[in-house]
Amino acid sequence: MKILDSHIHIFNSQIIENVISRTELVKRLCLHTEDVYNRLSSTALLNDMASAGVSAALMLPTSDVGSMVKTNRTCIGLAKGIPELFTAGTLHPDHGNIKEELFYLSGAGVRVIKLCSFSQGFSLDHPKTRDMFERIQDFNNNSRKSFSVVLDTLTLAHQHFGTDPKNTTTPRGLFRLVSSFPGIDFIGAHMGGLDAPFEELSRDLQPLPNLYLDTSNASHTLTTDQFIQMLHTHGPGHILFGTDWPWFIQSNEVELVDILLEKAGFSTPEKEAVFHGNLEKILGVVI
Repeated sequence: MKILDSHIHIFNSQIIENVISRTELVKRLCLHTEDVYNRLSSTALLNDMASAGVSAALMLPTSDVGSMVKTNRTCIGLAKGIPELFTAGTLHPDHGNIKEELFYLSGAGVRVIKLCSFSQGFSLDHPKTRDMFERIQDFNNNSRKSFSVVLDTLTLAHQHFGTDPKNTTTPRGLFRLVSSFPGIDFIGAHMGGLDAPFEELSRDLQPLPNLYLDTSNASHTLTTDQFIQMLHTHGPGHILFGTDWPWFIQSNEVELVDILLEKAGFSTPEKEAVFHGNLEKILGVVI
């Protein structure tokens, strides 16, 4: 079966150090920190992909407003040199010319925008943020090639990183956003609410035609029954396989998610949608 990874990062050592110093976070998220410093390069990524039978992966960068343009150019340049690697771009609501950056990203073949509200320091409800999404939706409505948006969803980010709680993307906040912008397909990372109380996740994040969820990390923070309930609630057409590499090794994640899909009773075509078809649809490619 063809496998595409919808959620990987190529981190620098400073980011790794910042995360692993938060031992409670590492424990709660079951992060695989052993040898993680050996998984910080595109070569390491490609080796892990080959071992797991993963044909391609989508890199998800974010940045502050000052580094946004540079980050996008750097990631696009990296992906151009690696056929197996696709990249998202990133935006920031404080950037002065979002429309111009959208045209640049589209021209470079980027089809996904990655946002992390807690680390980038903005609230989903802020007028500037709403304006940013209006611009993305307007672009989608007037272009043959549209953008999807991935949102990070670490529910307790404010406790672990000392960020402003109002900048955390909660399941309820994600649902309101997806409902407000039907012209954008949204992907809720980590099944829509990483480390969120399950009653909150299942209650507040209901299925919507433009809502997708990726599996990254969630198979470690949800119980088997909870994960399967989310699969059934949102359906095989709205789930993307993702690993959150380098925090998790791809071969392990492929095996684990395949077992969970099997337990959920997904057919072979439904598994294929999760492992590659849904991401190919979002990227507008067949790999």
